[in-house]
Amino acid sequence: MKIKYFILPALLTIAVVVSFALSASILINPAHYDRSSQKVSTQSSQIDVKPMSTIYSPTQVIRTKESGKQYVLTNQSVNLTTEIGQQMNNYKDPKFTEVKSNEENYLKYLNTDDSVMLNYPDALNLKIVSQYISKSFKSLPNVSINRIMIPFDDSNDIYLFSDHNYKVYKVHVSDTNVKGIQKVIEDNVRAIPVKMKMINHTPFIDFYKSFTMPQYGYLINRTSQNYYVTRLLSDSQDISVKRHRSSTVYNDENSRQLSFSNDGEVNYYDSHPGNISTNMTQFLKDSYQNISQLLVSDTLANIRFFDYDSKNSKVVYRNYVEGFPIFDQTPYGAIEMRLVDNTSLKYNFSLNTLQIPVPTGRKDTKLITTDELLDSLRNHGYSSNKITDIELAYQWSNTKSSDILITLQPTWFVKYNGKYMNYTQMLSKGPQ
Repeated sequence: MKIKYFILPALLTIAVVVSFALSASILINPAHYDRSSQKVSTQSSQIDVKPMSTIYSPTQVIRTKESGKQYVLTNQSVNLTTEIGQQMNNYKDPKFTEVKSNEENYLKYLNTDDSVMLNYPDALNLKIVSQYISKSFKSLPNVSINRIMIPFDDSNDIYLFSDHNYKVYKVHVSDTNVKGIQKVIEDNVRAIPVKMKMINHTPFIDFYKSFTMPQYGYLINRTSQNYYVTRLLSDSQDISVKRHRSSTVYNDENSRQLSFSNDGEVNYYDSHPGNISTNMTQFLKDSYQNISQLLVSDTLANIRFFDYDSKNSKVVYRNYVEGFPIFDQTPYGAIEMRLVDNTSLKYNFSLNTLQIPVPTGRKDTKLITTDELLDSLRNHGYSSNKITDIELAYQWSNTKSSDILITLQPTWFVKYNGKYMNYTQMLSKGPQ
């Protein structure tokens, strides 16, 4: 106990020093933070940008064995979806066909023996997905999909799944590189038993056995307000500043507004952003370009696409840890961009970014099964018909002892009436 008492503070002190050094290097020259990324030049600075294939990569890997048993795979050392994507980059000569399917057949495809499936948190169209799989897929029909499945056989076929109307598309390529993908998912992975099922006619992942998940502590870096004022309003001749009790608001003569709340949330409103497309493909491409030029490089390090709302022209990105999304960093995810009145763009994001993981000294958290979760919600008055998704995720929580340290607690988030809610908070509040 005494050893633990001395070691943990020492590790935290070292991590803080390293974090400050990294933060300083980013502020001095953000271009050197991630040398492997492509670069975008702006008037104010040059920053490193994660490629589109990373931002719009799948977030989850499911392995189905020859026996039919299924597992969600995680890896603490590497990003599995990125590594698998690299094995798929050379797919050539794609030939596209639609396969007849219904709800029953669709579920059978999702449970294909001896295969690996890559899941997106929401539907994306193929021109965006082609950035991840292979540029040769750009020539294929621009269908919307939620999942990619690679059978481990010699057919050289892959399957694309759309949960909407249970669409199945088969794409034949010259070589699916099964051996390369198998090597990625066999090295140093953790396997959590699951089963693909339907809930209210929508596919979902059933965690049918209780399991444990690690808790994480992270040092965070808070980007200065001046960085964004300079970056976003540097071409303005007349900037007004209003300071309120809980926020600071900047306005310029170009009808742009930049608002900082005391807790680190940022709202940026641009009423003259130029041409704006409501076409999904172009909107997501433009969104990627905008957030890449807007944010510092380390903000994008763990960012992945999470949700697209075509009705409201809104896209949400979240931070991910080992393939699991982080909730409650802000009410909007890590970054939200939406079109306002078909003429303006509004961005919501945070000054706070994850930096360095630190030991928490806590045991792994035991999570209940999804069946137990559903039973508890029903017993508390929630309607199963209003549940459309269940996410295994991490809850972002600030710590009282330090304003540069946060904890990530594994838990369940349930999409109820179209809104994601923390499972334990649902039980304490009851249906609204």
